[in-house]
Amino acid sequence: MIVKTKVTPHFEKVCLKGHGASSFIYVLNNGRAVEISEDNGGFWLEFWEKSEDEDAAPVREQTVDSGERAIQEARKWLA
Repeated sequence: MIVKTKVTPHFEKVCLKGHGASSFIYVLNNGRAVEISEDNGGFWLEFWEKSEDEDAAPVREQTVDSGERAIQEARKWLA
């Protein structure tokens, strides 16, 4: 996934989680995280704050139409 290649050098942790069609990129920086997955030709982003609650919901969710836009949104959240 091209998104993983472009965000890896900029954040504390970048890894691929899940399997097959359920895989997603997990990016962590400064106590915040973003999960990015492919969604019908676009990308689905979930934005997270650091929490001890394993059942916590994402702070917000967003869909975008390109990998570049997914990277922009992830960078804004994780900065």
